[in-house]
Amino acid sequence: MFQRLSISIRHNAHIIFLCICWYFISSLASQVTKQVLTVCPLPLFLGEFQFIYTAMLAWCSCFIAYKYQKFYHIFPKGTFPEYYGNAGDSNRMMRKPSKLSSLIISPSRPILQTVLPLGLFQFVGKYFGHTATSLVPVSTVASIKTLSPMFILLLQKLLKISTLKVTLTLTFSLCTLVFGVWIIVQEDNRLPASSSDLRDFSNYGIICAVISMFIFVLQNIYGKTVFTFRSQKDGAQTNSGSSREDSPLPIYEKSNERPAMQNVPKSYDKLTLMIYISLVGFCLSFCWFITLEFPILFKYFLGTDNSVTVIQSFPVSLLLLNGTFHFIQAMITFHLLGEVSTLTYSIANLMKRFAIIAVSWVFIGRRITWLQILGLVLNTLGLFLYERCTSQSKTKIKFRPE
Repeated sequence: MFQRLSISIRHNAHIIFLCICWYFISSLASQVTKQVLTVCPLPLFLGEFQFIYTAMLAWCSCFIAYKYQKFYHIFPKGTFPEYYGNAGDSNRMMRKPSKLSSLIISPSRPILQTVLPLGLFQFVGKYFGHTATSLVPVSTVASIKTLSPMFILLLQKLLKISTLKVTLTLTFSLCTLVFGVWIIVQEDNRLPASSSDLRDFSNYGIICAVISMFIFVLQNIYGKTVFTFRSQKDGAQTNSGSSREDSPLPIYEKSNERPAMQNVPKSYDKLTLMIYISLVGFCLSFCWFITLEFPILFKYFLGTDNSVTVIQSFPVSLLLLNGTFHFIQAMITFHLLGEVSTLTYSIANLMKRFAIIAVSWVFIGRRITWLQILGLVLNTLGLFLYERCTSQSKTKIKFRPE
């Protein structure tokens, strides 16, 4: 058994390393976001910066992938536009004839129709998420986000979408999850003072965290129609013999090929989607930023307002670090999506939340109580049981006789 375990670890060493990097960078990114919003509590401005900075880094990544084939092949197919193709009958890859100015797919009506809802979800979700982070501890925001399975089930029931069958195990897992989150939130938000104003301030942060989580649940449900891999042939099998229909990777269609079925909607490479979603999110939030937060920045930089300002300092280095961390997270996510199954990725993503919660407790420097540990254990148990219910449901559907 130990020998098989050792072989499995060696075989998946790069996946383990990527997950560790993912958890570490995500935890640091959350702490940097908290620091930025502490000294400069402008959630719309931070969202605007992340949108435009992410689009810029994505375009630079496309440029590197276009110039260097080795970088292009690090990521799974569908991450970048298809810059390379087979040279005739040989297996050698050659760069396709294209202009450097067209590194991504040109904007069109179908692309805008695809990314407009996602850009809206990103704008609203980021605003409430950043607002929550500025008001309550990072661990509180991260723990509330782990309630997403419960909201997904509720929305699927309301929208009459096929979902998990409600069983005793599923009900127990959701109750355990809610109870664990409740303990973490209560412990994180114990105030040293008994000021009702401060308590209302903290409660507003919790409400914003719940709204942000709800918005991203809607995004995930809608995003399945955009980011889900669709084989051009029903029941297509991969080289390993397993169906890829449930894979979160998008289909990547060659420009000179037509889909086998006309009713199959076209999907686009992930970097193209990232750039357009970021630009749409930037445009949607621009008017709100100009109206609500730009006057505050204007007065701060010009020093025209002698009254006390909410901005303590303007953290340029932290903003750049924050944007870079968020982009690296996305690139690691793209790589993992092409390397592991949907279920494995889902579990790894949930474990990332626990890493963020644990690291945030360490950064706070406050003594960790046994109730916090109990809440984290209950949270872990609830998510584990939920994933078991999900995997068993998929297994029954897969082997159900026709």
